[in-house]
Amino acid sequence: MMAAQNVADTVSIVNSINNSGSIKLNQPEALSALLLKKQSPAIEAEKETTPKEQATTRSGYRVQVFDDNNPHTARRNAENTHQRLVAEFPYLRSYITFNSPYWRVKAGDFRTRAEAEAAMAQIQEAFPSLSAYIRVVRDKINIID
Repeated sequence: MMAAQNVADTVSIVNSINNSGSIKLNQPEALSALLLKKQSPAIEAEKETTPKEQATTRSGYRVQVFDDNNPHTARRNAENTHQRLVAEFPYLRSYITFNSPYWRVKAGDFRTRAEAEAAMAQIQEAFPSLSAYIRVVRDKINIID
């Protein structure tokens, strides 16, 4: 008798769940605004990119300005180095990358090694304290048409 009652209760509960109408969710307006804010930069970035501005990649050279794997300081130092690089050389595209465990900062999209070496000389002159890190590396570069 007890087993039959449990089966009947289970069937009743399942039927109630399957037959229920809708779920109403109440959330504060601030949460809705926050969720929209989190989504909008990605949406705007997609809208701003036109086929003319899309980059193609090819093999080339970049100047590596920073390279560190210290788990406590590497990210912060990479971001600081990137900001200094952008401030000093705004015309060079620069990139922060993380390839575990290394944080790296690279500058430029150079088709030839000679172009990269010329830029490396300028960067070394501007940042003598980073001389140990600065070198030319082969990398996939962005070519914007």
